[in-house]
Amino acid sequence: MPRPFNGSVRTGQPSDTAALTRILHDAFSPYTAIIGRPPTPLSLDIPAAIDAGEILVADDGGPLGFSCAFARDGELYIDVLAVDPAAQGRGVGARLILALERAAQAKGHSALTLYTNALMHQALGVYLHLGFSEVDRRHEDGFDRVFMRRPVAPALNIKGSVGGLFGRRRGPGFRHDTAFDALAIDLSAPAPQPLTSLFDALVTKVRLEVGFGGGEHLIDHAAREPAVGLIGAEPYETGMMQAARAAVGQGLKNVRLHMGDARPLIDWLPTSSVDRIDILYPDPWPKQRHWKRRFISIANLTAMHRVLASGATVRFASDIPAYCDWTRSHVRAHAGFQIVSDTPEAWPDWPSTRYEAKALREGRTPQYLTLQPIKVPDA
Repeated sequence: MPRPFNGSVRTGQPSDTAALTRILHDAFSPYTAIIGRPPTPLSLDIPAAIDAGEILVADDGGPLGFSCAFARDGELYIDVLAVDPAAQGRGVGARLILALERAAQAKGHSALTLYTNALMHQALGVYLHLGFSEVDRRHEDGFDRVFMRRPVAPALNIKGSVGGLFGRRRGPGFRHDTAFDALAIDLSAPAPQPLTSLFDALVTKVRLEVGFGGGEHLIDHAAREPAVGLIGAEPYETGMMQAARAAVGQGLKNVRLHMGDARPLIDWLPTSSVDRIDILYPDPWPKQRHWKRRFISIANLTAMHRVLASGATVRFASDIPAYCDWTRSHVRAHAGFQIVSDTPEAWPDWPSTRYEAKALREGRTPQYLTLQPIKVPDA
């Protein structure tokens, strides 16, 4: 199985020219025999496109693919999307599309557009899976071309998310418990490969819970599913010690903990290593000036998308309607996720938590959303 893409997408530099020229040739020259003449992308002037700032490069120890795109009539037109054939199947093309989606939103473009040759069936299938729709077919310049378009949701009118921790860190009478020391994750060391080897128990999959409070759901889940490794992240130190004592007291070998912001932990996790992420009753930060502190953001959705395996899910629960609407809007605005369930009915394996009990006691109806990452093959 190909190693997942674990690199970054950056702007193209003049020093990339030779590598991008080779990738372009290797990706498109095989189609010459199929369509009877060199495909249009092979005529791309790479140095000029780099100079114009139109090139994005997927880099993982060196260029593995690139896109060339520019604004046209209020839309972002994708002139070329090329992936090194040796890197196909690693998610390179999908990451480039996600980066283009973010760039289009930032500039206020209404859609991503492109065309491809009607005989390039694999590319057509990839673009359809990515949410592009066919809008026209025309014979131009000796080619049969399929024109495609994908609408871009408007960027949300906020300044963006911020990192760091906010709010109370400890409750009264706090004391450090050595139970935590045995379960703490060291982010200064590389994440183990596979991630399942992080645990003392023999586990077959790994799940992450972001902001677990006192750990009721985390500990219940770990006790009922010993073959699942549970990673919990929580900045509230009193709740962390409570969860650590419960895990050690019950002899649970499938729990590891991170005390602090979940974002560095997510960045530390290997690509496609997590089966599920639970975000249960996160702080809603109700004041508008604090919305940038909310955990659900475009940046965090992108970070989670990288670590989620194919078929994985994100579970989000909240009793605050405005935060549920916020989450729905961010998912609609992100090319990498879709909502597959949105209901006031809790999941079948859900143990009631004190946050849920408080919401019901105060007359608020919780909502349970299930998000699924859209994983696509490379073009």
